[in-house]
This record gives sequence, C-alpha cells and structure tokens, in this order.
Amino acid sequence: MKTSSILLTLLLGTLQLTALEFGNGIKIGELSQHSVTVWIRTTEEKEAQNQNAEWDAENPNWSLKGTPAELSFSLQAKEQKNLHESTPSFKNKKSKQETNFCVQLSINNLRPATTYLLKVSAQSPATEQPKETATQTIEFTTAPLPSEEKPITFTVSTCQEFELRDDLTKGHKIYSSMLKLNPAFFVQTGDTIYYDRKEPKSKTKELARYRWNRMYALPYQREFHNRIPTYWMHDDHDLLKDDCEPGDSYGQLSWQDGIDLWDENIPQSNKPYRTFRWGKNLQIWLPEVRYYRSPKKMPDGPEKSILGQEQWAWLEETMKASDATFKLYVSPTPVVGPDRKKKNDNHANDGFRHEGNRLRQFLASIPGVFVINGDRHWQYHSIDPETGLQEFGAGPASDAHAQGWKQDDKRPEHQFLRVAGGFLSGTVQGSKLTLTHHNVDGVETNSTILKAKAPVDKEKRILANSSNFDRPVALSTFFSST
Repeated sequence: MKTSSILLTLLLGTLQLTALEFGNGIKIGELSQHSVTVWIRTTEEKEAQNQNAEWDAENPNWSLKGTPAELSFSLQAKEQKNLHESTPSFKNKKSKQETNFCVQLSINNLRPATTYLLKVSAQSPATEQPKETATQTIEFTTAPLPSEEKPITFTVSTCQEFELRDDLTKGHKIYSSMLKLNPAFFVQTGDTIYYDRKEPKSKTKELARYRWNRMYALPYQREFHNRIPTYWMHDDHDLLKDDCEPGDSYGQLSWQDGIDLWDENIPQSNKPYRTFRWGKNLQIWLPEVRYYRSPKKMPDGPEKSILGQEQWAWLEETMKASDATFKLYVSPTPVVGPDRKKKNDNHANDGFRHEGNRLRQFLASIPGVFVINGDRHWQYHSIDPETGLQEFGAGPASDAHAQGWKQDDKRPEHQFLRVAGGFLSGTVQGSKLTLTHHNVDGVETNSTILKAKAPVDKEKRILANSSNFDRPVALSTFFSST
C-alpha cells in the first residue's frame, strides 16, 4: 500500500511537470474586415507560480515556464454548425524554445462583420511521455465594411507597470472595467511593460521575456485579451529604455533585440504603422514613433523627424483618401500636449517642434480627425490654440502610476485635466462620437461629444485635401464639440 502511494505520488508529479496549458492566454490582434493575427504561448502551468513571493533570481515570482508543443487550429463562423467551404485551412505549428514557445497565426479571407470561433489545440511532442493536450476556443468579430453604418465602442489605455498594478493578485483593474463595456476593439498605446524600471531591470533577453510572461499571466489581462481584439503599439520602455532611439542598447539588449522581442510577444502586421477601417464612420491610424526617428541631439528643422519620409507619405495618402466620418490618429506620444519641459522626444516638445507643427496642421486640415495619445501619466482633453486640433490623453493604467503633472496646473489648452489612472472609451453612432474618460473602476469622469459637420464652402473643401501646411484650419471647421 505504501509502495503504491509512492508510485502514485511520483506519477502525479510527472504529470504536473509535463502538463500543457495556455497560461498567458491567447491574444487576438490586428483585426480587420478580412483578417486577424492570433498569438499563443504554450506553458507548463495554467497559472503563474510564486505569486506572493518577492523577486528572487533563483525562484522568480509570477514565473510561467514555457513548454514545446504542436498546435493545430480549426475555424468556423459562429452561426454555422460545420466549416464553410471558404474557411481558411491551416498547417500545424510548433512552439519552440528559441521563440520562448510563442506562436502566431495569421488568418486571411474572412468575411466582414462576421463572428468566428477559433479552436486552438496543443499537444506535447510525440517523444515525451505521457502525452499532454490542451484546447481553448476564442471568439472574435471582424470589422464591418466601409459602407456599413454600425455603432462601434472602443477603449484605449497606456502605461501599465507590473509593480504598480492595483490588484496584486489579478492585475490592473481597468481590464475588468473595460470588459464590462464589451468593446469592439482595444488600443494599448505603448509602455506595455517597463524593461528599465524596478528590479530586475531587463538588460538580457531572459529577463525581458520574464517581464512579458508575468504581465500576461495576470488574470485580468489574460481574460480580457482572450475576448477583446487589441491593437498594440510600442513606445520606449517596452522597446528598450526611456527615450530610446535607433542604435541604442540597454545592457546586453541591442536595438534589434528590442524589436525582435516585441515581434515575438505581440501579434504582428507587415508594417509597424497601419490603418484599420471600422465601418462607415470610423477609421483608425496607428503610427510608429521609434523606428524612423532622427537623433534627439540633432538640431530641430525640416529634416528632423519622428515619423520619417516613408511613414509621412503613407499618412498623407491614406488620410486624404479616407471618407470615414471620424478619423482617429492614435499616437504613442503627445501631439498637442502640453507636456513637461524636461521631455524632448515627442511632437508636443521643442525637440521636434518643426515636425510637430507640420503634423498638427496636417491633421487639422483633414475632416473629422482627432487624436488619442498615450505615454502621459494623467488624463486630459486639450485643444491646440493654433489649429483647433483636439487631443485626448487616456491616462495610466493605475492610480499608483499617475505622476508628472499637478492637478492645479490647468493650462488654457486643457478642457479637462485629471491626474489619476483609468482609461478612455469612444462610442461612434452615426455622425456623433462620444469620448469618455473613466477611472480604474470604470466610473465616468469626463465626457465629450464630437459631431461631424462638412466643410462649409468650396475653398475649405480644397484646403481639407491639400498638403499646404502654412495655412492651418481650425478643427471647428469639421467638428462641433459639446
């Protein structure tokens, strides 16, 4: 009897060691009318280990060890019982140690405004005994066609730090609050993790991967991303270090290492800058603000750029071609501000003042454009006094992360200012857009309604489609705000 108990204990221990799970959840990314990219990491445990422990190099807290697996996929439209003839077919994929057991699957040829069920199945390699399996099914709905007028709700956040989460066991409360709104999509504008803050600072690939694994082992994050399609944008802290630029390094991490680690952990498109259409009334632009930038020490002028020539050409062409009622320019960093004087790495600062002026004038010249930005650790709504361009700062993901501005320092640009954590939501209904700031529990703290209106005369219509940056147009030409 004693021998049997020992054997049973050994067997259970073996089973635990070779278990197969999706402990970091499944990320649904880059969703469009016809495509989606899904991210999976195969792990040994369903939940992170050592959740209440202090950091220890030999026994790291919130550790979630990856494990190799063979993955297969099946897809069907939710209203169908069987696979449709046009449903994409997939080849099996393998999660491997060299990519930290992360796998990405890009699916094309989807139908617009259609809800799909994707079943992900993982199996431990045939050489390992006993053989383990894991399955999980996720659901997503593709974007509607540009001709379709449908209400759309979305949410936006920025700046989430593991050590500053407001629920030590579950993660950042904003994810639970946002989930109650059931948004069509979510935009994480950058500083998703912080390589260069708090110990252990991630100056090696191993420690950088550890930060990714523990962030997305948090239950709130995992549950949210299992259900809500997300567009991730990076800024400096989740690429390498504070105010980083091409050619920088951080400990043993090179600039290319930072790019590769981002690509490993986030669902990818072909280009780091992209635009997505959500029906008749909404289109979003997601620019890239680190890869193409000029050196910070370069004197300001026409040649100094954050966006670079290639991205500028794309931005001008796609925005001028869009007939969406509302055009959302999501920036990882401020465009209007105001920002702190000591900062010098964004379009609201003097370091890139020339391009900042150009960008604000261009955006204000296009009917229906507004800006949502990340990076700043306070919530705000500002209007640029020269162009009328409106910017909405989402604010940090927790109250503990709110810093860098004083509540009583309200500038003329500020229509709203709140130095605290939370998130931003937007709801588009016809020609009306409602933008709402929320606290971390989801309670509304400020709401602004933008109503689109067409340019009033031929001259302004011509100007709205020109690239003459010396002739700014007030945004009130295209928006009425209540």
